[in-house]
Amino acid sequence: MTVRPGHLTLALAALAAAVLYNVWYFVLRPGAPAEPRRAVEQPFAGSAAAARPGPVSPDPLTIPAPPAVDLASAPSWRRDPFLFGDETRAVARPVVNARAPEPPSVRSILYSASRRLAIVNGRIVGIGDSVGDFTVAGIERDAVVFLAPSGGRLRVSVHATSPEAVPR
Repeated sequence: MTVRPGHLTLALAALAAAVLYNVWYFVLRPGAPAEPRRAVEQPFAGSAAAARPGPVSPDPLTIPAPPAVDLASAPSWRRDPFLFGDETRAVARPVVNARAPEPPSVRSILYSASRRLAIVNGRIVGIGDSVGDFTVAGIERDAVVFLAPSGGRLRVSVHATSPEAVPR
């Protein structure tokens, strides 16, 4: 970084002007107080010095009570301080309908006396595993039974195009 001589001269001149102004204002200015003013001392309320003449503190019993506050309802104001001009909080938002979870796709089942596995949505799963929002409740020879998030059971056959509901 290079400092040009003109910039350096300007910066030093500004510094010198600031120093001279502060010396004049705080030390040499006509009418400047020679010594700082002292704080006015006032006695504490209820002390022995309170009997001296001076400002009298009000009687606490003469101070009116604050207005009653209704805590049962929410406060209301005439305008919202966080809005500008003609803004409003009434914002129209589109309604989004929640879609039903898409049923899993069963591609293959490995069924034997000691092991039951299935390939569901490209993953190898066993009983108790979760697939998306569904949980594998059982594996049969030709279908997999899922427990839906709503609590119902869903039976999906191998390469099925639509699931079948399992009676309870």
